[in-house]
Amino acid sequence: MFPYIQQIKVNDCFTYKNFSILNEMPEKFKHIIITGKNGSGKTTILNRIYALIGSCFYETPFRQVHTLQSNISAYPNDKLIDHWKTKLKEITDIELHFFKQNQSNLSELAYDYLKRNVGNYIFSFFQAHRKVSLSDVHTVTKELDFVKQLNDPSKKEEFVSSLKQYLVNKKVYEAFDYMDNNTETQNQNNIFFQKLTDTIIKVLNDKKLTLKFEKENFEFYIKMGDGRKVTFNQLSDGFSAFMSILLELFIRSDIIRKNRNDFTFNPEGIILIDEPETHFHIEMQYEILPLLNNLFPNIQLIVATHSPAIISSLKNAVVYDLSTKKEVHRGIASSSFSDLMVTHFGLENEFSPIADKIIDDFKKAYTEKNEKKMMALMEKYEEYLTPSLNLEIEFRIAELKGQE
Repeated sequence: MFPYIQQIKVNDCFTYKNFSILNEMPEKFKHIIITGKNGSGKTTILNRIYALIGSCFYETPFRQVHTLQSNISAYPNDKLIDHWKTKLKEITDIELHFFKQNQSNLSELAYDYLKRNVGNYIFSFFQAHRKVSLSDVHTVTKELDFVKQLNDPSKKEEFVSSLKQYLVNKKVYEAFDYMDNNTETQNQNNIFFQKLTDTIIKVLNDKKLTLKFEKENFEFYIKMGDGRKVTFNQLSDGFSAFMSILLELFIRSDIIRKNRNDFTFNPEGIILIDEPETHFHIEMQYEILPLLNNLFPNIQLIVATHSPAIISSLKNAVVYDLSTKKEVHRGIASSSFSDLMVTHFGLENEFSPIADKIIDDFKKAYTEKNEKKMMALMEKYEEYLTPSLNLEIEFRIAELKGQE
């Protein structure tokens, strides 16, 4: 097992100070989910983690590590590189403590491990406002272009926008493999696209969906079971946000597997996701992290979220509330959403403000033993009453009548 983050120790990160997000059973690999109210520091902490781990991967100074770096050009000379490598060691606002089986005191070893395994390791940050925006493809390119972009943070957007180019290349190379009778590579390509299609089927909840490649215009179409046909760029905002994560991870994994000549290999890594629930219906929010966990079992997810569905979706996760500076209780995966809204998202109860007003009006009428007023309220709020609430009110009215 690769060295994964066991503890995020926040010393003095802007206004966020002196607390730790800790996996108290480090021998058990766990994801980390950070929640809390707006302004509690979720995104700030993700940014700092990205900067610290990113320093292991990138030769040029990592631009998010220090605000003064905004004055440094994107491609500094060797002296500046050495200067900023020294600066990285001085940063102590956030400390990351790693764990690996049979090893202790791993923080320094972990950074060395990451540096040595750059080519076999997935590290990426998916920010809150994301979507698929893939560039048009007009020709075939060399895979080397993608590999160069993988380890350059300044080319992150360029890499993401060219993901369709990578898929097109695979389809074109598949034809060459067929002509060369290279059945092994053909099979691996088929497995790649089948797995990608199966995942899109799960995400879009359409068992009849197919992924079609049209060679005439180098375009991929998602053909729905009802006959609709859309490109990746035409997906709704929610599906687009999630597909941006999936496509990048599929392609990063594929490149690593090819470099290792081992297509059964599950790449290791850490990915940071800010608000994975973006634009998603509550049902799909509950599926996002388990889907990623099943597809990429050796990747640790570090997630910031506002969603009760997200924080209760994984069993193997530490959930930490930045608002209270406490770990959420371990029974969270079996908690109801209404309970989570009260205990961890700051609501006074599980009802909406409209429901609160309706219930309060009925309580007052019942306390006054005013049967007529309760009947009038039933008529007034008829379209808002759920069957269970309607039944409860009828029972209370009958109770008042029995007291007459």
